[in-house]
Amino acid sequence: MARAPGRWRGRLARLPHRALGALAGQVTLALGSFVLSVVAARTLGATGFGTYALLFGAVVMATAVTTGLLGDSLTVLDRHDPGVRASLTRIGLLLVAVLAAAGFAASLPVLSAGTALVFALALTAFVLADLCRRLLMATLRFWSLVLVDAAGLVALLAFLAGFGLTGRLTLDHVLGALAVGQTVAGLLAVARLPAVERRLRLRGAGNWRAVVGYGSWRALQQFVRPTTLNLARSVVLVAAGTAAVGELEAARVVVAPAMLLVQGVGSYLFSSYAADRGQGSAALLTRADRAATVMLAGAVLVAASAAVLLPRLGPLVTADRFDISLLATLGWACYAASCAAVLPYGSLAAVQGRQQWVLLIRVVDSAVALGLVLLALRALGVAAEWMPWFLSVGSFVGGALCRQLLLRPRRSTRPAPAEVVA
Repeated sequence: MARAPGRWRGRLARLPHRALGALAGQVTLALGSFVLSVVAARTLGATGFGTYALLFGAVVMATAVTTGLLGDSLTVLDRHDPGVRASLTRIGLLLVAVLAAAGFAASLPVLSAGTALVFALALTAFVLADLCRRLLMATLRFWSLVLVDAAGLVALLAFLAGFGLTGRLTLDHVLGALAVGQTVAGLLAVARLPAVERRLRLRGAGNWRAVVGYGSWRALQQFVRPTTLNLARSVVLVAAGTAAVGELEAARVVVAPAMLLVQGVGSYLFSSYAADRGQGSAALLTRADRAATVMLAGAVLVAASAAVLLPRLGPLVTADRFDISLLATLGWACYAASCAAVLPYGSLAAVQGRQQWVLLIRVVDSAVALGLVLLALRALGVAAEWMPWFLSVGSFVGGALCRQLLLRPRRSTRPAPAEVVA
């Protein structure tokens, strides 16, 4: 017992290093998406980029389902339990197949059969690579993410460069680059995992209740935000056209570093909350408050810098093929700040077993945001550039509700139940 404090001090001393690893891993992952977005904006124009934005939004929606149902479950539940591991494996294989088929079928009305097939392959590769990343996060190997996504970025660039030399890049090339980059990243992620984590389990009884009981709530919760974003894009599509969607997404690319900061720190927070539940709710709530403050300040600083540099950054993103709105850029900066305000509290509440209530709050704040977007753009005729501002209102509401209703009244120091110990 005498050595326990020393072990805790050693563990805490490593946390900043791991947090930096999580952020660095998110940087390399987001850099690939950023490069691909810039290539799409520069080569496809506003209309083509709007189509790509809607397709990539669908990929993010699919990944949100697998991240919540499987990625978060393997982080929080005991993934080495035979029943849990069998259920994770079977659900994962089935879910990936269903998502690939759904992506192909849903895109056929707006894409050619060949492009729809490339899109389905890109979606599949992205989902599988993300699950491999989640295993690295669950084992706190955040720095391996840097190597994994750097390799994916190199493969993506090589693919684009190869086809770029033969002629003008098309949507097929952009989606193909996404598929190739994610395939390379996923394979390297598997190689970086410990041997015990690479084992799939298809035989034996599965603990479906544990996986579905926890993961379904998290999947629905993770699904809400990207779905809200894509529904908001659809409102803009109907109200102002595909080019307006592309112009809005270009503004979001400019402030991508702010969202990168939020997502990078957020991936670390969820894993660290799951690992440190024994510290008690009060201590973890203090950490969440501190994280929200730092993330909010960082998001505002990074996004404000991007807005100031917009006259220089805009032409780099669009190749002067269309303009980027300052109002939309500042709106996405506000949206990044709103995500920073809600993410630490939602993650902590989910780790503490209140994922159902987190989902309810997320649905409420998303309904508020979408209601404002619909009212403003469709009923009042407000310009599409205001869309991210309205989304931010709902997100800030969700953060306040999560903090006040789910975490503040319950400062118990009791550890989490044994069945959800990672």
